[in-house]
Amino acid sequence: QQRGPGSGGGAGASGGTGSDGGTEAGAGSGADSAPAAPVAGLDAETLDQSAETLRTLLDDAVTEAERRLFALRTAAQDDARILGALGDGGLLPPGPDVLATVEYLGEHGIPALPGWRYLAQSVDPAEHNRVLAARPELVDGVVITDPGTHRRAREVLAEAALLPRSTVAVGTASALLAPAPRNAETEESVFLVPPNPAMHDEHAADEERQQLRARATAREEEIRTLAARLGKDRELGARLGSWRSGCPAGRLGELAAAAAEARTAAAEAAAVLEEARARRADTEETASAA
Repeated sequence: QQRGPGSGGGAGASGGTGSDGGTEAGAGSGADSAPAAPVAGLDAETLDQSAETLRTLLDDAVTEAERRLFALRTAAQDDARILGALGDGGLLPPGPDVLATVEYLGEHGIPALPGWRYLAQSVDPAEHNRVLAARPELVDGVVITDPGTHRRAREVLAEAALLPRSTVAVGTASALLAPAPRNAETEESVFLVPPNPAMHDEHAADEERQQLRARATAREEEIRTLAARLGKDRELGARLGSWRSGCPAGRLGELAAAAAEARTAAAEAAAVLEEARARRADTEETASAA
């Protein structure tokens, strides 16, 4: 009889994916789990009878693991992008056009700050969302901190020819903090994409970084575990396929029948041989007596 592939330490057909993203134990095994006793203890006849079912289960397990790995790696890339956008710490700098405008106003004695920096330094964090919703263009623009220089700032910038490649709004702090118009919310009103917290709230940005790093660490461990399990499932699937190629369905039955016939023939031959030996012994005894 041919030796089945189940006697090794390969993985079985593992179960589905839980709500937290982890794979269930099922009948599978990988680098982190021992093979189930029924898989390790399969004899050739049982394996022959269950081979097609096992191959189907393994194929399903491999497909599910590949899908899960793709989802995990895609999520890891997304989190890495967000983590990169949040920076290493502190607040992120405003855009170059805003910085150039603030610098130019400062050179002409007009005190100004990037809107993001003014929001972070001078506005209660509880008010950030309201201000962002009401004056997003000014938050992403320039705030003149001395209202008396507003007209002069307009004249200076009109003559500066800074030629920014983005729209740079300039206004006073009171304009930034003014309440939004009452009829601002309509079904088709302009809305704001949630901004990077590292632009205006250092504490929120730090919390987001910590959560992302913790999530990335846990996800990386899950990816390693699942990749190892997937490798074992693929290996066992290949061994099972190779075994089935060398031992097609029904072949074991033919071999068993042939073995039974051979045993019967051997028993019959042994009986004939024993009878012949008995006759020879009788003949020799008779000859000796004569």
